[in-house]
Amino acid sequence: MCLLRSFLLFLFLTLLPQPHGTRAQEVRTTQELTPFADTALHHLVQRALQQMDGFHGDSAMKLINLALDRIDPYNDPEETHYLLAYRAEVLYYEGLFNEAMRDLDEAERSAHLLKDSTLVANAYNLKGLLHENIQNSQEALPYMRLALAWFPQRPAARYPVTELHHIHGNLGSYLTTLGRLDSAQYHVRTSLALAARSGAPRATAVAYWALGNIALIRGEHESALHQYDRSYAIADSAQDHDIGVDALVGRSLALAFADQPSEARIALGQASAYLITHQQRIGLVTQRNFARQAARAYEHLGDLSNAMRSLSTWHAIDSTITANNIRSALTTQALLLEADNDLQLERVERDRMAEQITNEQRARNWVILASLLAIAAISTIYLVNSARQRHKRRLAELETERALQERTIVELRVREQVSRDLHDDLGVGLSALKLRSEMSLIQDPQASTAPLLREQASTAEDLIISMRHIIWALQDDQGSLEDLVAYISSYARTYLDAHGTTLTVDADARWPALELTTHQRRNIFLIVKEALHNVVKHARAGHVALALHWSEGLTIHIEDDGVGMHPPETRTGHGLVNMRKRAMEVHATLHIGTASHDKGTRIVLGVPFGPNKS
Repeated sequence: MCLLRSFLLFLFLTLLPQPHGTRAQEVRTTQELTPFADTALHHLVQRALQQMDGFHGDSAMKLINLALDRIDPYNDPEETHYLLAYRAEVLYYEGLFNEAMRDLDEAERSAHLLKDSTLVANAYNLKGLLHENIQNSQEALPYMRLALAWFPQRPAARYPVTELHHIHGNLGSYLTTLGRLDSAQYHVRTSLALAARSGAPRATAVAYWALGNIALIRGEHESALHQYDRSYAIADSAQDHDIGVDALVGRSLALAFADQPSEARIALGQASAYLITHQQRIGLVTQRNFARQAARAYEHLGDLSNAMRSLSTWHAIDSTITANNIRSALTTQALLLEADNDLQLERVERDRMAEQITNEQRARNWVILASLLAIAAISTIYLVNSARQRHKRRLAELETERALQERTIVELRVREQVSRDLHDDLGVGLSALKLRSEMSLIQDPQASTAPLLREQASTAEDLIISMRHIIWALQDDQGSLEDLVAYISSYARTYLDAHGTTLTVDADARWPALELTTHQRRNIFLIVKEALHNVVKHARAGHVALALHWSEGLTIHIEDDGVGMHPPETRTGHGLVNMRKRAMEVHATLHIGTASHDKGTRIVLGVPFGPNKS
C-alpha cells in the first residue's frame, strides 16, 4: 500500500487521498536484504503485499494476522516491525486511526530495539502521515522531520519501506497546506530529483503534478501548464492513468484561470475522453477528484450546465466511496476482534496443555511430591480465578470501548450529514443561483434587471462564503488553536488578494495544543473578517500587515496604510459595534486606533486562554 508513500505527499491539495502509487509499480532504491528465514512467514508477507497493492484490505488483514500468530513480538522485533507497519497501513486506509497508531507505536519500539535507522525512519514517516490525516498539526511535522533525520545514507530493508523521496514529498505536501510554498517547492523538487535519479517514473510524474498545483496556487498559469504537461507525458508513458487524468484536469484548470476558454474546453474534453478510455484502471477517489476539478473549471468558464453535471457526478461517487469505506471499516474491525479472540483461545489451550503435563508429572511422583500437590492445587485455583477476573475486566473494558466508539461514530455521522447537506444542497443551490445571475448579466448586461441580478449574484456569493465558515466551525477535527491560525491566514490571503490588496503575515511557528470551542473559533474569526472587510470597503489601503502571536493567549494585530478612522459622528453601520460585542463574548480585549506610522488603522485583539492543556 504505497499510497501512504507516493500519493499522500499531495493529500491536502486534492481533498482526500488518491491512489498515486503501489509497490508493484514503484522502483525500490533501498538495498534489498534477504527475506525472512521462515519460508512460510515470507510467503505470507509476499501474499499480504500483493493484496495490499490490489486494495483488498480484508484479505491482507487475514494474512498479516496469520503471520503475526507465527512470531513472538518480544523475541522477533524485526518481523514485528514489518507486520505491524503493514497492518497499520491497512487500518489507516480503512479509517481505523486509533488501532493504526497503536500498531505504529509497537513498530517504532521494535525498530529502536533493533537500532535500525531505516526502520525507525519508516515508523516516523507513517506516524507523521497518520497525524497529518487526522488533522493533528502539532505532531505531524515533527514526525516527518524525524523521519528525514533518521533516514540513512545507505538504507537497507528486507521488504518495501519508506523511500527518501517519499519523505521529502510528504514534507512538501504538509508545508503546502500551511501556505509555506517556497519550502514546499524545495521539498517537492528534492523528491523529484531523487525519484528521477532512481528511475521511478510514477513518483516523478506525481512530483511534476504537485509542482503544477503549487504554481496554480501562486497564479503562475504558464508554469502550471508546463508542469502538468510533463506529468502527463511521464504518467501516460508508464501507463499510470490515474496520475495522467489528474494532470489533464489540472491542465484544463490552468487554462481556465489563464482566461483561455477555448483551450480550456478542449483540454476538458481530452481529460474526459482519457478518463473514459482508462476508467477500469482509475480508482474511484481519482474519478471523484476529476469531477470536482472539472466542476471548478466549468464554473470559471461560466458553463452552468456542465458545472452542475460534474457536481452531480462528484456527489454520486463521493456517496459510493463513503459507503464502501464504512463497510470496509466495519469488516476490518470485525477481523481485529476475531484475531484477538483467536489469540485468547490459543492462550487458554496452552494453559490447558501445561496443566495436563503438570498433572501427569504429579501422578508419577505422588509420593515424593505429595506435599507440593496441595500447594500447586491452591496456586492453580488462585491463578485460574485471577485469570478469569482479568478476563472479565478486559471484556468489560472492550464493551465500554465499543460503546464509546459507536456513540462517537453516531455523533460524527450527524455532524458530517449536516455539513454535507449544507454543502451539497444549500451550497449547490446558491452556486447555481450565482451562476444563473452572472450568465444572465453576460447575455444582456444592459437589461433593466441588471442591478438586481448583480446584487443577487453578490448576495449568493456572500452566503456561499458564510456557509463555508459555518461548515468549518462544525468540523471538530479542525478545532485546535493552530488550525484557527492557519484558517485566518488562508482567508486573509484569499480575500485581500481578490480585492487587489497586498498582505504580509507574521505568525509563530509553534502553537500550544489548545482545543477551541465552536463559539470561540467563530467569534474570533468573524472579528478578523469584519476588520478586513472594513479595510477593503473604507480604508482604501494598498497594504495590510497581519500578525498572530502567542503570549499567555492569542494576540492578533491588523494594520493598514489606508486613510484611517472616520470621526465617530460620520460613521455608519454596525461593524465596530459587532466586533466589540463578539470580543466580549470570548472575554477578549479589542483596541482600535491609528497605525504606528500615523497613517491608516491598527486593530489589536487579545484573546486570553486558561492553562495549556496538551
